[in-house]
Formats: sequence, structure tokens, C-alpha cells
Amino acid sequence: MDISRFRGPIDGKIANTCRPGMGGSPNVPLNLRVQVWLETVPALLKALHVQHVSIVSHSAGTIYALNTMYSLPEILDPERPYVALLAPWVHNEHSKATLMTLASTLPAGLIGSFDKVIRFMNARVAPVTMWSGDIISSVAQSFKTSPSDSASGEPTAAEKYGMGQEVGEIIEKLQFKWFLAESTQAVNEDALLCLKKSGTGCWGACEDYEEYARLLTKQREQRHSLDTSGAKLTVDVFFSESDIMIGKGGQRYFERIWEQDGVADTIDVNTAVMAGTNHDTVILDLKKGALKTAFERITNASG
Repeated sequence: MDISRFRGPIDGKIANTCRPGMGGSPNVPLNLRVQVWLETVPALLKALHVQHVSIVSHSAGTIYALNTMYSLPEILDPERPYVALLAPWVHNEHSKATLMTLASTLPAGLIGSFDKVIRFMNARVAPVTMWSGDIISSVAQSFKTSPSDSASGEPTAAEKYGMGQEVGEIIEKLQFKWFLAESTQAVNEDALLCLKKSGTGCWGACEDYEEYARLLTKQREQRHSLDTSGAKLTVDVFFSESDIMIGKGGQRYFERIWEQDGVADTIDVNTAVMAGTNHDTVILDLKKGALKTAFERITNASG
């Protein structure tokens, strides 16, 4: 999505500081990312003539989803407000996850060059190793389909895209190439955002998850007092069985923030662990992952 089409009140600031971001969109500095998101969402919905939505997020999207729930509550369906958080992001301060603790020690400049590493691997390394049939980069591997997919229970290319197997395999081969065809600088910026490399305040309303749950609860109580017919907000949280990004410590912490006094009175929080999934496959795996379940619940609620 090209956010340059949707100009909000802080656009003047963005114009002077943006660099190429994802695709054709301008990149947004860390301290403005959440604010720009909150201006872009209602502008986009207005352009699409959409009044109400359900929210589904994965990993780093948790930061944006939580801010959307709090700052733009009017876009949720007043009768069936629904949010699904898949593999929710938890800062290493609370998760104590080894990988993210190590990542947090890296200089911001190094993390800010991650997209260049991916491009180098794709241009210089992946073609050679794929041709020799030996080592394939971990990034490229996630886009690779092999004949063993269906035997292992993984969805085939045909199942993923609802097309014939031959067409599905062509999509698999081309999607990574086209993903890197334009700027991917925004990947670096979101990594820096997740690690809070710009300091405090960049996470908006959810800078502190525990405080956020209390603020959201108070907001929902106030909305309910004004409209007693309003439904409770439903938040489904889907954890992966194995998650190197937040670990079990991050899962327990995220569960605890919703167990605070008063939350259950206005917010119906449900948690589930998706067997056989990791941080990525909890959304990418169409059979074991949570995306199908989330969409089914949205559909049933709307039915």
C-alpha cells in the first residue's frame, strides 16, 4: 500500500524525513511509525467505503493492532468487536528470549542494514546453492515448495493459492523475487521498532503492555456505560507451540497482562497454543496455523 496517497496532518514532517520503505511507499521514522499508521488506517477504510473491520495481526503487528484497538475503537463492529493476535510480540525485557536478547545488543546501524543482507543472499548466494542442490538460505527456504509437502502434512502450492499445482509452484518461485524487486527498508525499521532502538515512546499506547490492558479496560468500561447494548470485545490470542522470538516466558507474560482485575468484565480474552507450529508457521501454515480459525470466527460472528 502506498501511504503517500493518504495525507494526514503530520504529512509535512514525513515529507522531510522519509526514505524508501516497503515497495513504493515512503519509509517512516521510528518515532512516527505508529502515529502514521493510525492516520493511514481510517483514510484507507474511507477510500474503500468500509465502516467496520475485525483486526488480525502477527508478531510485530501486535504493536500496531493494540494501538488501533485503543485509538480507533470506532472501526470495530459495535455488535461483534473482534481482534486476533497471532504469535504476539513481547519485548525481550519481559520474554527473556535468548535470540531477541542477543539481537537487542546489536548496533542499530547493523539491524538497519538487514535488508541489504537479504538482497545479497538472494543475488549472490541463493542462485548458486539452489542450482547445486546443496544449501538454501533460510529466508528463501520459507518460500520453497517440495514434493514432500503433502506427505508431511504441509499444504501444497495448489492448496495455498487455490489454483492448479503447476501455477501454484510458479507463484512460489516468483514471489520472493518480486518481494525484493522494490525497497524492503521498512523490514529493518520494524525490527528496530520491536527492539525499541529509538528509545521509549515509539510504541504509542502499548509502550507498557500491563498498563495498556488497564487503559483498554477502562476505555471499554466507559464505552459500555454510554451504550449498554454494546458487546464485549473479543480478543483471541494464538501462540505457536515453539516460538524462539518470545519463548514460553513471553507467552506467560502476555497471558498475565489480560488476567488483571477488571479485564474480564469488558474484554473476553481467549488463548490457544497451535500444535506443531513455530513463530512463522502459526500464520503461514494453512492447516496447523491459526489464520483459518481466526477467519472462521470472524465469519461466524458476522453470519
